[in-house]
Amino acid sequence: MELAASVADEIKELRESFPKLKIQTSTSSFLIASYERTPSTRIKFTITFPPGYPDHSLIIDIKADEVVPPGLKKKLEHDLVVDIPLGLHQQVITVVNRLVQFINHNKFLPCWKELKQCLTLVMNDKSDDDDSTISIIEAKGKIKLKLCRGKYFYNCSIVIDEGYPTTMTHEDWGKPCVLTLTSTNFPPKIETMLTSQAREVVRRMQDGMTSEQAHLMSNPIPQPKMMDDDSKKKDVTVRITKESLKGIKHDVETLSRVRDLREVNATRVQGKAHVLASHAKERKAARKEIHKITGHERAADEDQWQQDEKARLAGYGIPDHDGSTNPQPSLLALVTFLKEKIQHLPEAKCPCCQTLALPSDPNKLKALYVASSECKTDKEKKERKLARALRPIRCYCGCWYHFQCLDKFMTEPPFGIACPTEGCGRRVFHPDWPADISQLEREWASHQARLREIQDAAMFL
Repeated sequence: MELAASVADEIKELRESFPKLKIQTSTSSFLIASYERTPSTRIKFTITFPPGYPDHSLIIDIKADEVVPPGLKKKLEHDLVVDIPLGLHQQVITVVNRLVQFINHNKFLPCWKELKQCLTLVMNDKSDDDDSTISIIEAKGKIKLKLCRGKYFYNCSIVIDEGYPTTMTHEDWGKPCVLTLTSTNFPPKIETMLTSQAREVVRRMQDGMTSEQAHLMSNPIPQPKMMDDDSKKKDVTVRITKESLKGIKHDVETLSRVRDLREVNATRVQGKAHVLASHAKERKAARKEIHKITGHERAADEDQWQQDEKARLAGYGIPDHDGSTNPQPSLLALVTFLKEKIQHLPEAKCPCCQTLALPSDPNKLKALYVASSECKTDKEKKERKLARALRPIRCYCGCWYHFQCLDKFMTEPPFGIACPTEGCGRRVFHPDWPADISQLEREWASHQARLREIQDAAMFL
């Protein structure tokens, strides 16, 4: 290939070598261009040809933005012109080639701010017995994360998608950060719950939710449905349904047939023309009644559908989201979730008894999750029952209780009180217990009545 002999030749060679390069302006004095790897990874730069070029080095000016921070800008501008031979019209192609290679090989450019915060978050929150580490592989866009607390550990990897904070393909939707568990000593029931929620947080943030909204909506513990007095009244209200409409239609048709028979008999006396006119008039009135009833039925169905849809969406308070237009960066939210909900879990205390929700020994925690099929003898079944009472269980508010503590908290008065954990203060919900306070009160009263009956019977004996 012939060497370029002028700036114009260099620009021509540049266009042929890098078809994705967008050249906005090119003159004999300067060149303004931009290169885009993905919609969220774009870099804009200006190359100035100094007097005496090519015997003097090019002047590079890279625009500082969300992709290239000021600190990286200076280093990059210096490295682009290092060791480039002078005297030849080859400096432009060499500089642009280095810049393109930098953009293509550094997968963390769209999330460098978040990555820096993640490094600080993991390394600054270490205790003496904490072996937590975080390492990055720039060429693969991969983060290796090891979270430790006491004797518990959670090792995982996070891979950044090319199109972060969104994804490049429809098939990868919901995975701008791909979380993969490599090893842990948390029981599968706890690990699966928390890992699944972490992935769901990332998916919902790609849909446009904030980290707070995504955390709320990704909760694996559903909030029990509450039934207020108005809804109870609506339940007992009689509504016209399709089945009742069929019955009404049948009755109207039957009455019409009866009238037809009477009219046929009347024709023998009053005349056929008069009867047919009366018959048509009554049928027309009957059809109007049917249309009126069906119209009310359709309106009632539409109103009920709107009420059901409104009730289903009530409490969310979250607008519609379209991840194709407003995806939110999710790397920092993901790492923060892993630290707060998984790494700090061994330190969580039961709000009722104020002791650790999880045993300090991971092997003892696994022993609490013995399956009923593994218990063959009465002794093993009894031990499983005792272990179940100490099993940690997570509520809707996010706090962890011992099963026996939560059972007492939910089934004994006062009912409907807030979670006693400092900073929580939300109502305690769990699908294994009724959400209706009146039902809890009735069950407690019934239990107390049975206890009194047993005590009375014991006194007579």
